[in-house]
Amino acid sequence: MNKKNYRLIEQYAKSLVEIAIEKNIVAVIEEDIYSILTICHENHLVKYFADLSIASTNKIKLVRLFQKSQSEYLNNFLEIIIHNDRVAFLVPIFEKVLEHLSRQTNTFDVKVITAISLTPLQRERLLVLVAQKFNLKPRRLIEEIDEDLIGGFVISANNKVIDTSIRRQLQTLKMKLK
Repeated sequence: MNKKNYRLIEQYAKSLVEIAIEKNIVAVIEEDIYSILTICHENHLVKYFADLSIASTNKIKLVRLFQKSQSEYLNNFLEIIIHNDRVAFLVPIFEKVLEHLSRQTNTFDVKVITAISLTPLQRERLLVLVAQKFNLKPRRLIEEIDEDLIGGFVISANNKVIDTSIRRQLQTLKMKLK
């Protein structure tokens, strides 16, 4: 991505973030954007929106479908994206919006990788631990199972990581023995 496009994405993202914070609708905007991004990623719409061989009228029809189930402010924002012919940048703009909102509100997704699924009590305790250790507010807990960990867990949020996995401990021991 060139600098001009990056600045353009930043500008649109910052505008939506400012509105979300000013109107106190951060949670609503986040929820709406998550739902749109989920649809876009599951259906490979990032490439679709960026494809120059696809008529812009088809892309606009698709974006208008998003407007039917979103908040008024996001509908207006989508209309601006359509009007300014920026549909190709829709997904990167929304990803940047979520990034900015996370930093502004100090609320981040927490990813935990474990060998086995966590119980509800473990999830609760984990979120409290993350809030204390990482000094942030957890938004969502994203759980991933990786049997190669053998035991323990790997937690990451806001570019910080706690790795207590047995795999990591074995790797550390192996390095010390060399």
